[in-house]
Amino acid sequence: MEETKTSLPAAKPVTIKHIADELGIHKSSVSLALSGKGRISAEMRQRILARADELGYEPDPLAQRLANRSSDKTVCLCSAVLDLGRGTEKIVGIQTALTAAGWDVPIYTAAQPKGGSDDSQSKLFRQMRRQRPRAILCATHLLSDAAFREIELYRQEGGIVVSYDVPVPLDCDQVIYDREDNAYQGAHYLLERGHRSLGIGMSRLSGSPSAPANLPQNLRLKGFRRAMAEFNLPMQSDWLFENTSFERGGAEMARHFLELKSRPTGLCIVNDYVALAFMVEVMRAGVRVPEDLSIIGHDNQPIAAYCPVPLTSVSQPAEEIVSTVVTLVLERLNGSTAPPHTVVIPSRIVERRSVAPPPGR
Repeated sequence: MEETKTSLPAAKPVTIKHIADELGIHKSSVSLALSGKGRISAEMRQRILARADELGYEPDPLAQRLANRSSDKTVCLCSAVLDLGRGTEKIVGIQTALTAAGWDVPIYTAAQPKGGSDDSQSKLFRQMRRQRPRAILCATHLLSDAAFREIELYRQEGGIVVSYDVPVPLDCDQVIYDREDNAYQGAHYLLERGHRSLGIGMSRLSGSPSAPANLPQNLRLKGFRRAMAEFNLPMQSDWLFENTSFERGGAEMARHFLELKSRPTGLCIVNDYVALAFMVEVMRAGVRVPEDLSIIGHDNQPIAAYCPVPLTSVSQPAEEIVSTVVTLVLERLNGSTAPPHTVVIPSRIVERRSVAPPPGR
């Protein structure tokens, strides 16, 4: 005989008022007993604590932080996305450095808005703003307009803001990783080696006309087109390979590439993990790298050195970005009132073996 499971309604949290009502006393007495502050007899304190324990009372961590002013040692770190690469590496690096300097650094993340709704991000930033931390650090790509409004309101209230990754319309310290230049360098490197048939593989472009111009994929496409224009070369539409994920996206791009009758001789792939999956799939189909196809990755992640053909890549200097963000926020926390700084972090080419002159050269 099957057991029937009955779902019980979730119990409401026990509050200070509940304890006061149970004991027939004022809630201020309960608050004093729980905080360990103020004048209250040892007998009454013990009675209140015992009843709180019996009822399963748990203090509200936010209320405790505000009451104890521990937010004076809190720096909130937030991002719209946690990826498998440099983004999360930067978050962990910043948190580690600031924690070592004596700060509490909680990490907040909210899903990228879909269907025109940005409620989740605006709620997240409103929650952070109300906690009144000493500073908010944010990876600003993929943040919604509503999130930016909350950040600006926090800044106007006297909070410290440091943003990093892409330029944003905020009057604050910014550490910008130049994605446009990153893609430009990759394409230019192939063009200098004689390639004139170039494609680019990247995250799917936003189809929304309201999408911000500083989306990472838009910046990288702009850099790629700039390099092509310098050599008076058009961008061929069917050589734009879009993906929606990491390794799986690289395999999808490879299928697209292999179906083409006319293929590029050089390909810029804007993520080393995607480039790895793409490389493996086309090599299985008999395409030789770099003899038939040269590939240049982006970000210079550790995996680049261990691809079947070690991958030439354009760096994303995560350590330099982290150290710059940490330096700027610590200066502000120590009282700096200098005008906002904008620091642009450049890339560099890391040469390996995935690039050669085009066939016939």
